Amino acid sequence: MALFRRRSTDEERDWGTNDPEKLAEVMARDFASAPLPTDPVGYLYGPIAQGLAMSGPMAAANNGCWNSLTDIGDLTVTDVRDILDGTWGITDADDWMERLNALVSSGYGDWIAYHAADIRRDARRARDVSTLDDATWERELRAEAARLETQDGYADALVAAIPGIRAAEDTLRRGRLLAADEEVEALDAYDYVRAGNIARWGVAVGWGDPIIVRNVALAVRDAAIEHYSSWRDFGLGMTAGRIVTFPDTWGKRVIDGVELVRPFLDSVHSPWNHLPFPTEPLD
Repeated sequence: MALFRRRSTDEERDWGTNDPEKLAEVMARDFASAPLPTDPVGYLYGPIAQGLAMSGPMAAANNGCWNSLTDIGDLTVTDVRDILDGTWGITDADDWMERLNALVSSGYGDWIAYHAADIRRDARRARDVSTLDDATWERELRAEAARLETQDGYADALVAAIPGIRAAEDTLRRGRLLAADEEVEALDAYDYVRAGNIARWGVAVGWGDPIIVRNVALAVRDAAIEHYSSWRDFGLGMTAGRIVTFPDTWGKRVIDGVELVRPFLDSVHSPWNHLPFPTEPLD
């Protein structure tokens, strides 16, 4: 499933990939033996492997090896240049580094929604509950905005993110990824997943050395520890973050979303089922 194989206009894309029969088929599919490209001489253990595994779903979408610093799968360098320019607005090494920094710091997607989800998670943990009702969530959002002395309107923006996050979770439930009595931990895994691939693509076009991919992998590994405690939580956060960030385009591609994450959640070949989720930062 090469999601980025060629550039298309919004009119050409079928954003409505929510056909009930197709969705039922992909939900019933057995992903337990799904193959995932792996470089036999790439990173298989340790912190770098953990960080690279976080960008695995999007690497695998183009048949790229999740544990390689340089593999771009089926994409050509020309494809990568087109994607970076046309989809990301990245035209040179400076743009590339700016985007990488934003992604690693979870500031490129819908960061207000990311913050709203983080506040809800912390409030749930403080109460030792698995879900939070909207009224309590709103109170927590406004209290945190006041505590941080945010600019006027920020608390309202946090509250306005609630329906979109709820809608994303409803979509995950339709895809049988999320139970009725649970909520996602966070949303910024979507930025972390994309960071690894943007790093590889920049290296492919000659803007930097593979060590940058290594450094990005380690940075997202340490950042993810603050928000997630398992690969499943990370995968659900990635999928929900995609829906929240692009509710009218990529977020509608429910089947694609399921096909992105299920092999990494279910397959015996998945690094998520062999590597422990990181628990301690490196420094």
